[in-house]
Amino acid sequence: MRRFKGAKGDSIASATDKERQDDDSAAAATTNSRQSSSSIPSDRLSRTSTSDSIPRRRASEYEQSPKSNRRASSNASSTYYPAPSLYPAPTKPLPALPPKATNSASRSIGRPPSERSVSVASSGRSSHYSDRSGSIAAGPSGSFSFKSPTSTQYTAPSEFQHGDQHSQLSSLELCFRNMIVSQDKRINNSVYYLDVSSTSSTLATKHGNNIVKIWSLETGDIGSVIKFSSYTEAQSRSRDYLIRSHAILSETCKLIAIATRFGRSIEIWNWEKKKCLQTLDNADRWAVGKMEVYDHGWGRLATYRGETGVIDLFAATREKKPFVKMRCINLAEANLPFIPQYPELALSPTSPLLVAAAGPRPPRRGHPPPDKETLLVAWETHDNGLVGSKPYRVARPWQHREIDTAIPSDLTTYGSVVVSIWIPATFRAVPAPASRGGAGYSYNLTPVKVPSRHVLVWDLAANSTRTFAIPNCTSCISPDCRYVAYCHASGAAIGARGTLAVIDVMSSQEVWCWPDRNATAMDSGPRPGLKQLEDLARVTELAFAADSKSLVVGDGEGRVGVYDIRGKEDSEGLGNLAMAY
Repeated sequence: MRRFKGAKGDSIASATDKERQDDDSAAAATTNSRQSSSSIPSDRLSRTSTSDSIPRRRASEYEQSPKSNRRASSNASSTYYPAPSLYPAPTKPLPALPPKATNSASRSIGRPPSERSVSVASSGRSSHYSDRSGSIAAGPSGSFSFKSPTSTQYTAPSEFQHGDQHSQLSSLELCFRNMIVSQDKRINNSVYYLDVSSTSSTLATKHGNNIVKIWSLETGDIGSVIKFSSYTEAQSRSRDYLIRSHAILSETCKLIAIATRFGRSIEIWNWEKKKCLQTLDNADRWAVGKMEVYDHGWGRLATYRGETGVIDLFAATREKKPFVKMRCINLAEANLPFIPQYPELALSPTSPLLVAAAGPRPPRRGHPPPDKETLLVAWETHDNGLVGSKPYRVARPWQHREIDTAIPSDLTTYGSVVVSIWIPATFRAVPAPASRGGAGYSYNLTPVKVPSRHVLVWDLAANSTRTFAIPNCTSCISPDCRYVAYCHASGAAIGARGTLAVIDVMSSQEVWCWPDRNATAMDSGPRPGLKQLEDLARVTELAFAADSKSLVVGDGEGRVGVYDIRGKEDSEGLGNLAMAY
């Protein structure tokens, strides 16, 4: 009996010793795993992160677990665990989850706008598709200080995606109002430029190379026809043709400004008398405010002279010559990071503010590509004895790499928002190969495709910028900076209908589209009043009314369609009473 008890005690002691050895080996394994954790890839760590206090489940159980649980574990970055783990958490943030794939065959790159551009000022990190955003503000002494960056999201053209169907339903409706037709029997009767007055009651259109017509939007009747001298072939505004054709100055005094000759001379005409009252020479760029020029005391017309790098501001008077120079802004004396060349100009209709936007000059063979040559500047223009060239606000959106080679083709400011459309260059400077004598200092030009333009939104109050992409086609900005419209007629040669869309600037979301991508086969046919939109390849110009309540569409046959913009609930209640013309 004593032998049996002794043998039993020896077996228990040996089992206890064996358990202690197993515990020591487990502790050693834990120590070795901690020492070698730095050699394990972060993606492997994120997939296998567990806790000793929680039993490990089988693979089949992981497959049945919700996706949200796996996403939460992959994004975890805390290093606190209730018990020691064999696989510590990664020390760097994990990459963003890939976007959900869409299986709709009817969605094309040209149609959808980019995803919503989100600005997160308090976030310490940015997602995989985010870049740092920063801006430069003018200090009290004229120096520049770098403001704290904000996270900015940009969606490349190849990443255009639709959200779910409910989020893409159009919230606006375009209803046909009337059609204005130019009856001239000319070879070139195409509409090349549109401008609507500040009261949205007068329209000025350019036809051919040297004809401007003034119309009444209420009746559709023509009020005047002005013929002027022009030595350039008329085109729609693009990267290669930046001449601003004309702008209505005053409805009460019947004044209109027209770019003549080579586009560098601005003539002030009285369209009722068909008489030129004044000529402003050497105007390489110019802009007017979208308001009655005699209603405010600050400058209502601005011109840029490329030879001297000076912006001249003009105020309206009741004299024989309507405009008199009131102020000069010398860009060389503005204490800017660099002197912008040939900037696009815009005057605010809500405040005494002048905005200039400039990009780099075209790439040249033998020269390196442009680097950080994009600039936006704002000056106050009120008539209070202010002199000098010191700007009110400066932003250098160098973080938006998509506009490194782009120049602005359209610029509008309203309130504290500035919206511009930028077109990238079709050539890029690349280092020459060593076999051809390149040694890092020689550059050749290579053509690149430019599938999209980029809308840049500058918030003056926060001095922050963000961008989103639209197709590289005819486009325009509403005077109140609320909408951007574009007409993309890609594929019209093979029978495609193209896309005419309106984008909400603040949300970067599409609020109206023709043809309606959510329409059924029965509803996608011709609609009363929208006959002009059946062939979008003929559309040449777009323009919003001053109140953004209507969209004006010009085409290659001299026709100008006026379409009212309404909320979908309002349009469904009223109904579209327009008949096909």
